[in-house]
Amino acid sequence: MRTPIFTLDEVTTYFKAHTIATMTELKDALGTNTDMTVFRKLNALGYLSSYSHRGKYYTLTNIPAFNDSGVWLYGDVCFSMHGTLRNTVEKFVSESSGGYSAAELCNELHVEVKSTLLDLVRCKKLFRELINGTYFYFSTMPEIQRQQVLTREDQYSASLDALANEDTRTLSDHLRAAIILFVSLLDEQQRRLWAGLESLRIGHGGDTAIARLLRITPQTVARGRKELLKNDVEVQRVRREGGGRIPIKKNT
Repeated sequence: MRTPIFTLDEVTTYFKAHTIATMTELKDALGTNTDMTVFRKLNALGYLSSYSHRGKYYTLTNIPAFNDSGVWLYGDVCFSMHGTLRNTVEKFVSESSGGYSAAELCNELHVEVKSTLLDLVRCKKLFRELINGTYFYFSTMPEIQRQQVLTREDQYSASLDALANEDTRTLSDHLRAAIILFVSLLDEQQRRLWAGLESLRIGHGGDTAIARLLRITPQTVARGRKELLKNDVEVQRVRREGGGRIPIKKNT
């Protein structure tokens, strides 16, 4: 039996009508049961697979209208000019001015990226650092990484400065939640001292601004600030209940 011949025009015509397609849809359109037959045509024309939906969808390279970040959405299907999700995440982080958190990348790419980020960190393709209670991902290139970390810390400082000016709109919900989570991990004295330290950094209006952020009284912030200035801080080793060496039972 003679092998059917499928022209490139048939594939092009199909994509003009449907924009994206799955392998099953393409095989049905061409009347073939072989993936390799479809891939030969796609390779000849140039194609991209989606970075969402486990790479299930395909489109021709001349179809996407990528945004400034190199991402194109067709409904809920996501394509990137960088190819796979792994390549896209690495490119986004490495070329960013201040790195990314997982939540920020999710908003940019419209898919879950946490496992991809962790895999890139394990492979030493990206660097991860905990800043103010949130993990951020940066380039592994030392000079780029240093600048990204500085930029991220400057953004955090600017957000706290906005609190002093009561411009709370500039403080993102994500950053606010991260600060509150971080402070919740501190004991009472540490929380008060941290609040006092940030109030000192902000300057005038700092007590009120930090109190508003942490939902504590300005008097508590002021107390922490004064304790720091007077070096009136009780330093003690705190051990969790049940911690330390197991007591030895004496025989009588």
